[in-house]
Amino acid sequence: MNLDREGRQFRLLMVHCVLWSLAMSLAGGFVGAYLLRLGFSVATAIALYALMLVVRFALRAVMLPMVLRLGMQRTILLGAVVVALQFIPLIWADRPLWLGVWVLVVAVGECLYWPIFHAANAVCGGGGRRGRQIAWRQLASTLISVVGPLAGGIILTRLGPVAEFGLATVLCIVSATPLLWMGDIALGPVPTMRQSMTGADRVGWFALAADGWMCAGTGVAWSLILFTTLGSSFCALGWASSAAALAGALAGVACGIAIDRGHRQALSHGVTVALLISVALRVVAGWEPWLAFAANAVGAAVGGLYAPVVMSVIYDRAKRSGTAYQFHLSAEAGWDAGAILGCLASAAVAYSGAPITLAVAPAALGVLVIHRCVGAESRFAQRIASGVVIHAEARFRARGRQAQACPPSRYAARISGRASSSAPVPAMVIAPFTST
Repeated sequence: MNLDREGRQFRLLMVHCVLWSLAMSLAGGFVGAYLLRLGFSVATAIALYALMLVVRFALRAVMLPMVLRLGMQRTILLGAVVVALQFIPLIWADRPLWLGVWVLVVAVGECLYWPIFHAANAVCGGGGRRGRQIAWRQLASTLISVVGPLAGGIILTRLGPVAEFGLATVLCIVSATPLLWMGDIALGPVPTMRQSMTGADRVGWFALAADGWMCAGTGVAWSLILFTTLGSSFCALGWASSAAALAGALAGVACGIAIDRGHRQALSHGVTVALLISVALRVVAGWEPWLAFAANAVGAAVGGLYAPVVMSVIYDRAKRSGTAYQFHLSAEAGWDAGAILGCLASAAVAYSGAPITLAVAPAALGVLVIHRCVGAESRFAQRIASGVVIHAEARFRARGRQAQACPPSRYAARISGRASSSAPVPAMVIAPFTST
């Protein structure tokens, strides 16, 4: 019965993810380009994204009492609606007040939405099909959202930002409707502020921190460079984004199937080399539009191979932890930290007067760290299979028995009571400007 419920919740998440991708691809990929069109420099636009991440990082622990009060389902619904509203203040982003509102809305919505979304995917998926599930979700989202950048570029060019961002807001809100039927999501207890800062899984934290650092270059900085290389044309950016999305989806499916057949460690070596090559291609391809178009498609194809590898590591470790929400809350704080530092590094390169494409170069450091993290998870999984490592669920329950011997604080007691009644521990134990 529990497996049937998890399967139903996973299918609802799939529907939500596909609709969400359609809405975000319509406008999310154009946010950075829109800021450039308003007159911001590349360095300033990257710094603005870093500012949003700083605010999001600071708010993660502060929002925990709200999560405790609302529960997982209502919190992810609220987060989805708040994220959808981010496009409204962008219409007047040339005014400092509305630009600040945009930063705050994105930060609040994403710190509520993303940890629960990823934790739900970790708990509801898996069972030997993790790589395939991630890849097919990626394929479905991408194929449906291929039309998004094309339509977004045309709407933004011909009808303006009011029509573009207004339509994206409506579609985002509609995409949240499948979450209404999710029911209670067993993601483990809501941690205290201290637990959210000290209970991080080291491999998961460093993997997402490296992913954030890399995405700052290959996602945030590159999207801005691509827009300028393509003549600051929204339509050209839409075509480039659609072609890249299709290439990434097809590569991702093949990679996901290979992961489920036990080839994650072997794939990680090839993906690491491919990621480094894709970074190099972006660095040298920023001077000619056709080279930038090709490098963008190649980079997306490599990203399609990369996403199932790293996210299967994250989701498997989250499910084994028995506290999927706390795992993703802590690990995604690592993503924020890595992306903040990566954005600052890319902004410094862009501001220095060096060739603008060099702002992508720092991403190569993140690739090497991710390779180490994937290797660590593969070795750990092999030790579990051979019976060398005690199952994480047993360790979690042992810690729980030790914690019961200590007098809990009033806040911790409220969390324990709420979690035990509404979120039982499961039996089985990161757009450039849209985020991870």
